Amino acid sequence: MGGTKIAAGVITPQGEALSRVRYPTSSSAEILLSTLVRAINEVREGFEVGGVCLSVPGFVSERENRVVYSPNLRAVEGIPLKEVLEPRIGLPLTVENDANAAAWGELRFGLDRRVEHLVMVTLGTGIGGGVVSHGMLLRGAQGAAGELGHVTVLPSGPRCACGNRGCLEVMASGTSIGRRAREIAARYPGSALAELAMERKIFGEDVSRLAAAGDEGALAVLEETGRWLGIGLASFVNVFNPEVVAIGGGAVDAGEPLLGPAREEVRLRARPPSRDLVVVKGATLGPESGMFGAAALARDPKTGRYILDEA
Repeated sequence: MGGTKIAAGVITPQGEALSRVRYPTSSSAEILLSTLVRAINEVREGFEVGGVCLSVPGFVSERENRVVYSPNLRAVEGIPLKEVLEPRIGLPLTVENDANAAAWGELRFGLDRRVEHLVMVTLGTGIGGGVVSHGMLLRGAQGAAGELGHVTVLPSGPRCACGNRGCLEVMASGTSIGRRAREIAARYPGSALAELAMERKIFGEDVSRLAAAGDEGALAVLEETGRWLGIGLASFVNVFNPEVVAIGGGAVDAGEPLLGPAREEVRLRARPPSRDLVVVKGATLGPESGMFGAAALARDPKTGRYILDEA
């Protein structure tokens, strides 16, 4: 469940998606819960399903299966999702932070080699983060570890949805790409970006599309965004010493115009030997990392084991 869409899928232990559905996210808690039930029941039809894991942006209490704080999805805050949804779907349900789920999905199903140290950064409406160390999710004392999008990279920067200023999220998320595009369009008056800005609001996918066509304004937006992203990534490389930094979420569809500047900043700012080991790459599963990871994090209530442990 993201800030703009709900994606559901039935995933096999081998990582094959048998069925998928997508619906828009509502700001109404009642509509949102009804949509979740509809998506789960629709996608599972015709399949034997062992359990459900719901990945949600924000601070999730693992013990209570409840979203404590979600700056980009306030409608679910405080709702005991497991208690509310299980009777309506008839399946055991686990709630997990979305970026943790994305990190686990990439680790289990996406990477082309065995990795035990991974940092996952998801770029969407906001920025989420998940950290795997020694093959285990890093959760912290309260389950709130890995909030990488709310690391400050520019103390005097724009206000973030969390209330802070200059978070990585407000400088490099998909939302920030749209905001930056409106600012940069004025510098490139002859660009397709500037023409579009005169017609309507610009979104991140618009920038990716125009950049793929070689528009100089759109390329400038992605380069600047990529540099801010790289500043944050360099800090994560220094702190966690990962083998791989995987970039997921919808904004990663921009590709090298975004990732290239990010890698350059990592090379400039991260310290050896960490910078010499790490590979910064787009997530292999793309924006579906979270859905695959959620499937792998669904728990059997009788054993406490992950449903897909046999994978």
